[in-house]
Amino acid sequence: MVEQDPSLVDSAWTLYTLDPVGVEFWQAAKTRVHTRLRYEQGHNGWERILLWS
Repeated sequence: MVEQDPSLVDSAWTLYTLDPVGVEFWQAAKTRVHTRLRYEQGHNGWERILLWS
């Protein structure tokens, strides 16, 4: 998208492209029973791993 129209990004900005192999999410709860999830890129797509709940 930016390659086709560089004006979409201000010239003062730096643009990065990420290619993640894993991402973690942490969701807080008022009850302090927080949830941590990790997604890892596997052979058949993204795999969801419950780290803490």
